[in-house]
Amino acid sequence: MNTLPPKLSGISAKMLLFYTEWHNILIRHIPKVLRYSLGIRIDNIFSGILEDIALAQFSLPEYKTAYLKRAIGKNDTLKFMLYALFEMQGIDDKKFISLSQKAEEVGRMLYGWKCKMEQKPLGTNGTKAEKSS
Repeated sequence: MNTLPPKLSGISAKMLLFYTEWHNILIRHIPKVLRYSLGIRIDNIFSGILEDIALAQFSLPEYKTAYLKRAIGKNDTLKFMLYALFEMQGIDDKKFISLSQKAEEVGRMLYGWKCKMEQKPLGTNGTKAEKSS
């Protein structure tokens, strides 16, 4: 009996859709000279962000912020690399704008998640601490 994996939600789903759009652009629209240099580098950054999001989702609360900070840094690098690809005429305006908007949205989601995690004080057992009177 085959069972399907659970559907992703939130930032995981958003990032996976973003990566899928990128991958289709990479294999169909980027010139070979850029595809096998800058294109592959961008693809690796996407993989790193996906990995950091997964690690943050499934790690203990005290480790989540570090993974989120790393994902935010990689997302910022991704935005810069996409801009470089655009400037080198590796992608057209429409594709660049679409990818840039998605990168901005993912960045906002990551930053919001990080801020939320930083606001949660941790108790001795790793759960949200109760305020004492």
